[in-house]
Amino acid sequence: MKKQTIEQYLYEHALNTPDKPAVISAEGSITYRELYDASRGYGAFLEKNGLTEGGVIVTRAANTIEYAVLYFGVHFAHGVICSLEKSSPDATVLDVAEKMNAQIIIADDLPAGGNDRIVLPRNVLDDAKKYTAEGEPVFAALDAPADILFTTGTTGASKGVELSHLALCATAENLIFGCGYEPEMLLIVPGPLNHANAIRKLFTSIINGNTVYVLNGMTNIKAFFEILEMPFDNIACCLPPAMIRFILTISRDAINAYRKKISFIESASAPLPEPDRIQLGKLLPETRLIINYGSSEAASVTMYDCIANPGLVNCIGRPMPNSEILIVDDDKNVIDSSKDHLGLIACKGDVNMIGYVNEPELTKEVLIDGIVYTNDIGYIEDGYVYIIGRQGDVINVGGLKVAPTEVEEAALGFEGINECICIAMPDPLVGNVVKLLYVSAEDIDTTALNAFLTTKLETYKIPKKYERVDEIRKTYNGKIDRKSYRV
Repeated sequence: MKKQTIEQYLYEHALNTPDKPAVISAEGSITYRELYDASRGYGAFLEKNGLTEGGVIVTRAANTIEYAVLYFGVHFAHGVICSLEKSSPDATVLDVAEKMNAQIIIADDLPAGGNDRIVLPRNVLDDAKKYTAEGEPVFAALDAPADILFTTGTTGASKGVELSHLALCATAENLIFGCGYEPEMLLIVPGPLNHANAIRKLFTSIINGNTVYVLNGMTNIKAFFEILEMPFDNIACCLPPAMIRFILTISRDAINAYRKKISFIESASAPLPEPDRIQLGKLLPETRLIINYGSSEAASVTMYDCIANPGLVNCIGRPMPNSEILIVDDDKNVIDSSKDHLGLIACKGDVNMIGYVNEPELTKEVLIDGIVYTNDIGYIEDGYVYIIGRQGDVINVGGLKVAPTEVEEAALGFEGINECICIAMPDPLVGNVVKLLYVSAEDIDTTALNAFLTTKLETYKIPKKYERVDEIRKTYNGKIDRKSYRV
């Protein structure tokens, strides 16, 4: 693929396949030509209203055609977009605008936040029509900032991750290569478009030239299955693990009916438990299940087709073309890792962030000489990368380390458990022991569950207490909110 901005690809598709649907949502559809014209027109509107090159715009994201026009329009104007969750209160929008030193806020009826900040109403599609694209477009430089992903803070304080146009293009290349995107594919994206995993699927689809359906979450499961009925022979889905488990629990027979139509399901944001992989493989034997590992700071760095290569527990795949994976010790020295010699995962490549906005000291802790250092514990074996858990999530049981995900995967293999989380419980003798919170439709025989887990786990990993709960707390993007359970 050519290294060029998303908007250059959008322009080329607008010329070559002008009538092809680019983005579909509940409100309708927009073709590649219409998306290009509207985005470029909105970019011109922003420039006329005070946006200068490199200026930051803060807005709320929404899974709509309007937001797609807004997103690409900011890029056409050589601006930088920082999007927040759609229900973010005004105070949060103003606070982020202050932290990101934003020039413009796009919102409805929001007062300016000081520093002569411009506030524009969210009349994106109407404002885009005020300007008609004329002449050849001028695209942003590849190394220029394009996006700021304002993280949720589940792994630390919220911060703005700044990404270049090159990083976006490199991420798309990794996804297209690793998942096998095709031009005539319909990709369903239900995640919120302010979240890294979802917005990547939007711009990757535009670079690839396929059609993307931005679905407003999975609470309306009927809407998801109505999309599967659309006249596309090749449909793919971007589903985080929580959504996959929801489908397996609520609609497993219904999803089986589309086994010939769904080419792949790509899952990211959190590890997918092995029992769910096995169950999904049985329901959709001809569908590829791609595990996508990455972060806001380093996107889509490894991928693993776990149906084609079953049985590699905790595997997150091989490094993608624009990524190099290193395993390092606590002092960031590269080590020869193995299952018995673990380290921390680090990534080198074009997908990496520029840094944290206005956080030079924090940036230096994570990004050094072009390498992003994570808190994920893992190892490399036979070219495959494995992840055991996050450094802050590992439970210390008398000096022995327990990865919560390993206990959870084992527990999910017990019939009747729909969801669970493994947490630390204080113990006067060994400091901490393991506790399992689980969700089930009916009471579980915990004695039988304990016996089952003794066949799967070492003794020190067996929970000392089991507790049935109504739900497992999650962040707005579907991840288990482990931070809220820490003692």
